[in-house]
Amino acid sequence: MKLRNTLLSIIFATFASMVVGCGAKGNVSPDVKDRKAYSLGREHARRVIAVSDDEAALQDALLDVRARITNINDRLGPQASADYERGFVDCITEEEDSLAKVLF
Repeated sequence: MKLRNTLLSIIFATFASMVVGCGAKGNVSPDVKDRKAYSLGREHARRVIAVSDDEAALQDALLDVRARITNINDRLGPQASADYERGFVDCITEEEDSLAKVLF
């Protein structure tokens, strides 16, 4: 239990820094402009939700999402990256409230 809380705290800190980092740069628009990136973020959120009972798999999935955000930013730009992240966060918030409370 203590290990789970520690890992979830680390994961939360990682995602919090990503959200603050994107917001500080002004890369998050008020409206989703890249629907494909947004949909992909939602799809990957569903995968995270599916493994949320397995702590190791959850940690790996969240690290994969972080890597994807960076990769999308590098290849497609900050708007696509922000929309991917928005899709991910929206899906987690809508579909798995308890996980959302831990992560965000």
